[in-house]
Amino acid sequence: MLRIAICCGEGYSSGYFSRHLAEASVKENLQDEVWFEFIPFYQLYDRQDEVDVAMIMPHMEPKAKSDKREYRIPMYIIPYKVVIKVTARDFMEDAEDIIALSGGKGGVYCFPGEERLISVTRLVSHRKYIAGKR
Repeated sequence: MLRIAICCGEGYSSGYFSRHLAEASVKENLQDEVWFEFIPFYQLYDRQDEVDVAMIMPHMEPKAKSDKREYRIPMYIIPYKVVIKVTARDFMEDAEDIIALSGGKGGVYCFPGEERLISVTRLVSHRKYIAGKR
């Protein structure tokens, strides 16, 4: 099972969002494949062994990028527009692809061409987007 942390500062947005994704995973019949967990960013370093990847809410980008600690898990900053139209499958696919992109190393990762969050326009997973699905 893929374990995904959804992180923000204190938990208002990520707490809500992780619950939404957990409910969506049941509706999409993915509950045996993916698990979403809210972890505040300030706890992530100490709790990173609980998950396979951390998906960071976009407003936490500066904090995540300036954190100099050596993480063992990949961290992905969710682009603003990706949050708008979300499915559990899309987040699961992005998590799988970020893990593959990281090559087993920790730290902050992004997909090629998505270095600037504000310019990302996709509303589906990155793999669907590059396959031509918008």
